[in-house]
Amino acid sequence: MEMIELTDELIHSAEQRSAGQPYPHFVKNLKAIGVDNYEVKVKNHKRTYTSVNGDKLIIPGDLPEFECAEAFKLDEVKAAIKRTQDGLTDYPTFLREIGEAGIHTYVADLTGMKVIYQGPNSEYEYEEAIPEV
Repeated sequence: MEMIELTDELIHSAEQRSAGQPYPHFVKNLKAIGVDNYEVKVKNHKRTYTSVNGDKLIIPGDLPEFECAEAFKLDEVKAAIKRTQDGLTDYPTFLREIGEAGIHTYVADLTGMKVIYQGPNSEYEYEEAIPEV
């Protein structure tokens, strides 16, 4: 695979190509440009993308900041994920819902094809597989 330097424009292009499609299509587009994983800060949507060669790109938060709950509520996390997968909520609403359920960050591991939702400390997390497309 050709190594491509990660840029805001490249990530935005992957987002645009994936618009209106289920999440696994976004993952496929990110992998195609050499993204290995990315981390999202739930409180403000700050994203850190890491390429397969270790380069990092930080995109500042672009949503109004809010405080994530300190109590981890697994059932509410799962319900919020299901609602967004079913197309019942938009992404900002999804972030607020998982934040209210105690998720502070999530990491999309594109090599392992999983998303790891992390609570206020490392003992609280929930992992979900990303389907292939």
